[in-house]
Amino acid sequence: MDVYRIEFENERWTLYKSHGYKPILQADSQGELIDHVLALTRGEGVVIRFMGNSGLRELRLGNVRDDVP
Repeated sequence: MDVYRIEFENERWTLYKSHGYKPILQADSQGELIDHVLALTRGEGVVIRFMGNSGLRELRLGNVRDDVP
């Protein structure tokens, strides 16, 4: 299962691979980045982490198994 992170930096949304912390792509909206992640992972299970008003949040898409750390 792949894990990505989205952050708002310099007036743009930035997508990172969570284990490398190198920027992959920047966009004007989170939706564009989520669509890009789905294309990269071909709809397989993926977790996207982002900061929300109540702290760190996770968006799980596709076939995500809860028993995999």
